[in-house]
Amino acid sequence: MKFTEFITKAEKIGRLPLSIISGAEFFLKNQVLSVIKKCFFASGGQEQGLIVFRGEDPGNKKTDEYLDGSNFENSDIRTSYRDIFEEIGTVSMFGAYKLVIVENADNFLETNQQKLLEFLGNQFDSNCLVLNILSMDKRKKIVKALNGNNGVLIECNRLYDSPAPWEKFKAEYDSELTNWIVMHAECYGKKMNLETAFSLLEKTGNDLAIIDKQIEILSIYVDGRKQITGEDIQKVLGVSHREKIYHLLDAVGSKDFISAMRMVKLMFDTGIENERKNIIYDEKAIAITIISSIHKRMRDLWKSVRIINKGGSDEEIMENTSQKRIFVDKIRRQARNFVEEEMPDKWKFMLEADLLCKTSNLSPVIIIEQLTAKLCM
Repeated sequence: MKFTEFITKAEKIGRLPLSIISGAEFFLKNQVLSVIKKCFFASGGQEQGLIVFRGEDPGNKKTDEYLDGSNFENSDIRTSYRDIFEEIGTVSMFGAYKLVIVENADNFLETNQQKLLEFLGNQFDSNCLVLNILSMDKRKKIVKALNGNNGVLIECNRLYDSPAPWEKFKAEYDSELTNWIVMHAECYGKKMNLETAFSLLEKTGNDLAIIDKQIEILSIYVDGRKQITGEDIQKVLGVSHREKIYHLLDAVGSKDFISAMRMVKLMFDTGIENERKNIIYDEKAIAITIISSIHKRMRDLWKSVRIINKGGSDEEIMENTSQKRIFVDKIRRQARNFVEEEMPDKWKFMLEADLLCKTSNLSPVIIIEQLTAKLCM
């Protein structure tokens, strides 16, 4: 079961003997745990009945039978795997049932699959076990034994920030991550559409904790208003590191020299986001990233100029460039600013700038300023 499905169905699913939370997206895993704990307390659970064990880090190759355990009274005791089964096999003295959570449970799960299968076959209705693991082989018997009534595997993997390759005709703003942003905004009592979520994503990057913090800030900003808009995001967050390169590409594509030079200055003054989504401040690294990005945009514009000259369709532009459907109109407008005869020279200017950046001692700022001027001529 995907994370989003679990969150929307949590109340209907109710209390399960075994929940396995798998994946590397820790923010999502914490959300799942929060929902499980909320259901626990809502159904009569008491703080003393919530027991948390800390297992070994899955990267630790130790294979002894112990793990570091913790409960509300003592976070440093050494606890054996046997104690976990004793906890879930005895009736709670506090509240309706126990909720036993095992963090870093990869080794515990691998070592105790048969015992867990027996636990599923002889469930204590009063107790629930939650295993927090990094990865899960779905071919394991324990996964196949989960039927939705006795337990569930909840997958908390990294969310895609763009449509999958096979979702060719899906709008760029319609991704797993933007859909999560829309859903997460509801936690703050706010609404936003996918386009607005995409605008937020462009400014924050794909770190869920950062996105969460910015949604909180936006929620405070809009106050009593339910809807968060793109205008709100622009006012509160301004121009993001990721957006700077897009603004520069649009300015070059429009041959807007003044706007392009203004953006070049901003990028070198405040840094930009590279293709690996890291923020960089080194002038040479910034220049190389700019040239690479401009190269891709000019290649798309050159191809678009040829297609438009032949009376080609939007579908042809999409098939022959890296542009999604939502951006085809913009590329068409920008392509009208160029004629095919000038494109070889533009290409030569980019190759020269790239060579200068990598082999000369000339200031990267000057190289990019000169390239920008030549492209906007």
